Amino acid sequence: MLWARAMGSSPRWAKLRAAVIGYFVVFNVLAALPTLGTPSAERLERPFEREELVRWARLFRAVGLELDPERLKGLYLTLATAAAESRSVVVWPIDWWFSLTQTAQSWRLFNTPDQTASALSVTAFAPGYEEVLYESGDPARSWNAGLLEYRRIRAAYNPTRSGPPPTYPGLCHLISERIFASMPEVERVRMALLRGPIFVPGSQVQVSGREEEHVLEFSRPLP
Repeated sequence: MLWARAMGSSPRWAKLRAAVIGYFVVFNVLAALPTLGTPSAERLERPFEREELVRWARLFRAVGLELDPERLKGLYLTLATAAAESRSVVVWPIDWWFSLTQTAQSWRLFNTPDQTASALSVTAFAPGYEEVLYESGDPARSWNAGLLEYRRIRAAYNPTRSGPPPTYPGLCHLISERIFASMPEVERVRMALLRGPIFVPGSQVQVSGREEEHVLEFSRPLP
């Protein structure tokens, strides 16, 4: 105890402690800077990315810069590769800490925004009727919206381009259990992600063409 107090009041110890804290703060800030994503020529050949290249080439042309999609693609790959390599060099001194603590996290800029989004749908089935209890963005279907729209809960079901996160089935099962417990007449629960075009909340939009994906159904447990 006395040794700890003496070390804590020592100017040399205070400088060492400040240096260690500064070391981690500086490199964590550098590691948290947004990146340009993972450079991939193959990814830029996909239809959506090709459309983005054409759109950006058109925007550059409107301000007097002649950049065709192929040249724009080459410039992006060069810049993104250089940025990724520079980041690796800069954060190398602290890579050991990220590996030890499993706290590595990079932030990527949304260089190719999606044109579609997924809405969570929760439907309850009872004898003689069915009801959509919840649907993302629909104020008329807002059962337990406070929970389902909480950012940490949304992260458990919001899909990426590769599909929903691993937590999706477990979350759906917990939601079904909550419905069965609070609604004795419900016999079956259906969960799904409805994929369709992005629209401004409150605007008129055709939702009939949305595709139902990642459907999970749960039946009330037998007594």
